[in-house]
Amino acid sequence: MMKLDWKIYSIGVGVLLLAIMVFLLEKIFFFLLISLATILVAVMLRFVQPLKYLGIELVTLSTILVGVVYGPVIGGVYAFVVLLAHLMLGDYYIGNYLMWVIPEYVLLGILSGVIGIGVIGTLGVVLVIGLNLMSLFFTFLGESDRVAKELPYVIGNSIINSVVLLKFLGPIADFIS
Repeated sequence: MMKLDWKIYSIGVGVLLLAIMVFLLEKIFFFLLISLATILVAVMLRFVQPLKYLGIELVTLSTILVGVVYGPVIGGVYAFVVLLAHLMLGDYYIGNYLMWVIPEYVLLGILSGVIGIGVIGTLGVVLVIGLNLMSLFFTFLGESDRVAKELPYVIGNSIINSVVLLKFLGPIADFIS
């Protein structure tokens, strides 16, 4: 009976410590949670290839969220690191494409941090669609043979990210801030 009580108290202390971490260190905790979720989606996409061609990913939304909550510097650095991890772990094509995609995402993280919470909503949708169109344009200039492969991704990604941005990102950013 004594061992069972010890286990219950240990679980209770663990839950209490987790709650303290969430409430006192919520920004750090959620940063780690957002990063982990983004990386897990990239790994999942490696094994479920058709989903990646539909434009499903968390790099764009998490970059916007990190920029809004943590500022432009962290937003830009986060975009750089998480995009590279996403591309490598998700087994995406890596080529000349990186020359424009990485700066685009770093700029997205910086702009999200500068604009702040105002980026969540219509302006955010404009940024997401603009990011995708700019990427498609540079793909046309740099690797025109890949445009047909990128078009379904750009359309799906713009739709998915816009809907999530309008419906869910605002409450999440409010909760973290």
